[in-house]
Amino acid sequence: MSMGLLHVEPAVETKERKLTGGMVLLILIIFFATVISVNMLLLGFAMKTFSGLEEKNAYMAGMSHDRALAAVRAQDQRGWKVEAQLRRLEGGRTSVRLERQDAGLAPALDVVARFEHPADSRQDRSVILSSQGAQLWSAIADVPAGFWDLVIEMRDGSEILFRSRERISVKD
Repeated sequence: MSMGLLHVEPAVETKERKLTGGMVLLILIIFFATVISVNMLLLGFAMKTFSGLEEKNAYMAGMSHDRALAAVRAQDQRGWKVEAQLRRLEGGRTSVRLERQDAGLAPALDVVARFEHPADSRQDRSVILSSQGAQLWSAIADVPAGFWDLVIEMRDGSEILFRSRERISVKD
């Protein structure tokens, strides 16, 4: 009796697929169509959430740089010290209170507090503060929770006598 190897045929026949030029072209087209579609979708989201507008007229803003430096020097010479106090109220509102802490003579000032959103200028909001005494102003603003740039401006007519900018976090 001779012993030999037993050869069994597979029950399912498998076809060997060959990679053709047409298949490679189809794979490349599907790949790039997917990448382009995702890019267009993300671009749509970006355009809806960020206006991209920082300065309405950047050229004129650049030309006014010397005037801005002179205004900063004049503000420093005045020596005003302004303290801002923010207190969160119910309903997403924020109490804003400003106090000049120096002993200088205060003219009648128009005081504005602007809450500028760091990423979306469409969410910016301003509030005009009313005088509560010689060197005290206050107002209530609707400011959602999050990070904001608080810009305080004190004006005498059209002249800005004091300006400060500070990043703040408003929490509920």
